[in-house]
Amino acid sequence: MRAYRFVQVDVFGFGPFTGNPLAVFPAAQGLTDAEMQAIAREMNLSETTFVTEPTGGGDVRVRIFTPGMELPFAGHPSLGTACSVVRLGLVPLVAPVTPVCLELNVGPTMVDVHIVDGEPAHAVMHQGAPHYGARIPRAEAAAALALSEDDLHPELLGRRVGTGLDYAIIPLRNTEALRRAWFAIDRLAAFEESYAELYPFAFTDGEEPFAEARCFGPLGGVVEDPATGSAAGPLAAYLAERGILHAGETRVLSQGQYTGRPSRLEIGVAGEPGALTDVLVGGAVVPMIVGELTLPA
Repeated sequence: MRAYRFVQVDVFGFGPFTGNPLAVFPAAQGLTDAEMQAIAREMNLSETTFVTEPTGGGDVRVRIFTPGMELPFAGHPSLGTACSVVRLGLVPLVAPVTPVCLELNVGPTMVDVHIVDGEPAHAVMHQGAPHYGARIPRAEAAAALALSEDDLHPELLGRRVGTGLDYAIIPLRNTEALRRAWFAIDRLAAFEESYAELYPFAFTDGEEPFAEARCFGPLGGVVEDPATGSAAGPLAAYLAERGILHAGETRVLSQGQYTGRPSRLEIGVAGEPGALTDVLVGGAVVPMIVGELTLPA
């Protein structure tokens, strides 16, 4: 039998059993592509990562799988994997911040792992400069979310935005409309082909979290994601372009309460509106489970 150790961490949490769970296989050499996909399906989490030796000058090579497909990039898997490889000694710990370069399918991705009481406990990833795509007509946005046009934000229009992966950022009128949002499965494939995966959000009435979001990805094997770092980055860029999020400030975004996994994501940007140089997404990473998976020899 072949044995593969794994760890499971909760990313973007703020206490036990919050945030988005991630399984990390820190020594995945020898696994085939098909085995990685089958293991991700077996773990049945939003994502599972597989770590091997670096090939391009980074600290580790990382591949990311949902239960249904391989992703070139993702947020909470990058943060959780970076903290895990430092915790496991694959990358030497340097206090107070350990920089980790992950070799992802999109290329090198930098994550700053913050050391708290001698342990890697928080991470911030650099998603780079964003790109902006098509604006989304109100009728199409509402229909894709099984809502009416009155449920959309009265002033802000949805738009495709990317910082590694593209998302359809759709602002809603309020958190009540966000609570009722879902997805029209018969429209979803055509909508994603024209725009991108759905990421609706609404502003809250409080100071922090200042906004709440949901992420629907049933076509990728995840009906609703508890916390989506790869979408929080595009949302940060969207808000910065409109002068709502400013360089140098960090705001808190909530997600996941309708999945039973409430999460808190920290977002920020660098640069000026229309000329952003970096998008930052961060959050806590809590170790939860250590295990071993066995396969036939």
